[in-house]
Formats: sequence, C-alpha cells, structure tokens
Amino acid sequence: MAWYDFFTPSSVAKHGRRAQDRDLQAEDRMQSMRWLADQKTPEALYALSKRFDLQLEHHLKDRTEKEAVIDMLLEAGPVGGEAARAHARHSPNFQHSVRAIERLEGAAAAVQVLLELLAHETVENEFHPEKKRTLLLTLAERKHPSIPAAAMRFLVDFDEGVRHAAVEAIAAQDGDEARGAMQAALANPKEESTRVRGRLAEVFANRGWPIDDDAWLAEHLPGGYALQAGRLTRR
Repeated sequence: MAWYDFFTPSSVAKHGRRAQDRDLQAEDRMQSMRWLADQKTPEALYALSKRFDLQLEHHLKDRTEKEAVIDMLLEAGPVGGEAARAHARHSPNFQHSVRAIERLEGAAAAVQVLLELLAHETVENEFHPEKKRTLLLTLAERKHPSIPAAAMRFLVDFDEGVRHAAVEAIAAQDGDEARGAMQAALANPKEESTRVRGRLAEVFANRGWPIDDDAWLAEHLPGGYALQAGRLTRR
C-alpha cells in the first residue's frame, strides 16, 4: 500500500473536492487549497496536488491557482515533493507536479521522475499516446545523459506524434549514442511520415553524423537532402 492510499479524513476529502470544483468562486477554492497546505500531511498535500487536474476556461486564473499550489507544496518541504511525485505517477497532468519537484529538488530530480514515468509507457498503447508525447517533449526541454536511451525505443512507436517527439528529445541532447537508432529510424521503409523523416535528416545534417552504408536509404532520402561522403547535406 502506498503512503497516500490509506483512509482519507472527511475534512481532507471535503477540501480536496472544493479545491477541484470549477463552479466555486476562486476565493473559495483558494481557501480550501490553503487549508490543505496548512495540514502538511501526506494525504492533505496529495489532495492539494490534484488541483493540477482541473482545467479552468479562464486561463490566467487557472495558471495563478496552479502556481499557488506549487508554492504551497514547496512550503511543505520534502513531504510536498513526495505528494507531487505521487500525483505525477497517477495523473496524465503531471507537468506542474514535475515543476514543483524541479523547484524543490533540482533539475536532475525532475528528469528522473520524467524518466520513471516514460519507463512505464509502451509503444503498443495506441489508445493513449498523449502522455508519451508530452513526456518526450518535456524531456526535450531538458538535458540529461539518460534521455537518449530512454527515448530511442519510441522512434518506432505506432503514433507519428510520439515518434516525432522522440526525435526531438534525442536531438536536444549532447553526444551521439543514439545515432545508430536514429539512422535505423531514417532508413525504416515503414516510416511514412515526411515530418519525422525530414526532422531525422535535419538532425543528421546539423550534427554532421556519418551515415552507414544503406542502399535503401541512399535511394530514398528525404526531399532537399543529398548523401555526400557518407554524410547528409542540404541541397
């Protein structure tokens, strides 16, 4: 049983519901958010973090309240970080929880959470590609030596957007450990997305990565690119 999976006191449940009630006035939601934060208990802070799951039509108000939740989690210290982790593991709306972890524990801790979440995703989950895409694009905003290895398997994901996001996550990193996997993706006859193939070619051209001999690829280069002396160049 996880640390937050025990019986939730009725007052915590009540304020948790109020914090996520879009029909309440902002002041009333904020009052319940503040009450939860003041308890400083794992269950109350987890209920507070679930405010990240509510999307208000008024974007400025929504952003302001979510920033307030992040600040409240930071006030709670380590237990706030654990609440943010629990929320990130169990919600598709993990971005704000990761931001809280990043501000509380640093960039490396945030990346580790993102990598943990990505490790639980599969390339066969054809009904829910959105979380994979968001995880990969969030990783593309960061640098870490573990990102290329984590992203490479999604170069063959069923979803075109996920494949493109995997390329972006890898392209944002230093080093060339993913070059082989990237060439395999570029030379994959089953890859029908011109966007994905074009972005792969762009990465090879920008990095100056060598291209291993591949007869099919030599005959099927993306438009605007040529193979010269074992490297891709723009025409």
